[in-house]
Amino acid sequence: MSEKIKTILSILIILIILPYIITYALQGNMLFDIEQDETERNMENGEQTEILTGILAGQIAMDSPAEAIRAQAVLVRTEYMRRQAAGEAQEQSLSMEEMASLWGSQNLQKNYEVAKAAVTDTAGEVLTYEGTPIFTAYHKVSAGSTRAAGHLNGEETPYLTSVVCGMDITSPDYLAVRFFSKKEFAKALGLPEDEDLENLTMEKDTADYVKNVKVADKSFTGDEVRGLLELPSPCFYIKEVEGEMRIVVKGKGHGVGMSQYAACKQAENGANHEDILNYFFPGTTLEKI
Repeated sequence: MSEKIKTILSILIILIILPYIITYALQGNMLFDIEQDETERNMENGEQTEILTGILAGQIAMDSPAEAIRAQAVLVRTEYMRRQAAGEAQEQSLSMEEMASLWGSQNLQKNYEVAKAAVTDTAGEVLTYEGTPIFTAYHKVSAGSTRAAGHLNGEETPYLTSVVCGMDITSPDYLAVRFFSKKEFAKALGLPEDEDLENLTMEKDTADYVKNVKVADKSFTGDEVRGLLELPSPCFYIKEVEGEMRIVVKGKGHGVGMSQYAACKQAENGANHEDILNYFFPGTTLEKI
């Protein structure tokens, strides 16, 4: 009799706990899948962080103020997202070996941690215009003001307008002077060596960047002359001095978007990275995706 009772009790216990066992088994698999998905997402985020850190490393000096580096990190992520959506090739992400070559092995760990911190501190932050990641632009030093994108590529872009950067005149890279013999100058522009350069004329935009240069019957954009003569900036003045062509250049870079030097000065004066981005890219929104 006691054996029968034990058997019945065992069956009852099994019937009672069986639903819990089944539920646990099913939920356990679901929990495992959720944890696995989360792990995969974290691995993907980690990989993306490394890529963005490598891109950022090659774009701004790591001894810049933290908020200026964060502003650049947002531009890096924004451009990464824009290119990803457009199916374009991504910017170069430096390897550890390339970073060591850039900074020196003695500075690798410190600078790498600075770059990675800027990426993680701004995690998910993207600069958008009307809900779409913007086309980012930046340069080292402006010529006292940035210039509108339309003056560079002919396409008006509402958030890439000219803004004043008065502090840029204090940069060591603000002013440069280049000298060319008349033959060197003519050869670089593909002109006859005996071309009369006295008829050279230039047209400038409202921010003082050169729009067009005309010599005889040939015309160049300011950016074309900058490239042909390897000038720091398309903001320049040309004058013949004692038989040579003297070119005075202001700024470093194409002059569109964020001036990194001005961004650093703003950060030193208490601006955060959102303030900096709002100044250089008016009308945009800093979104967390």
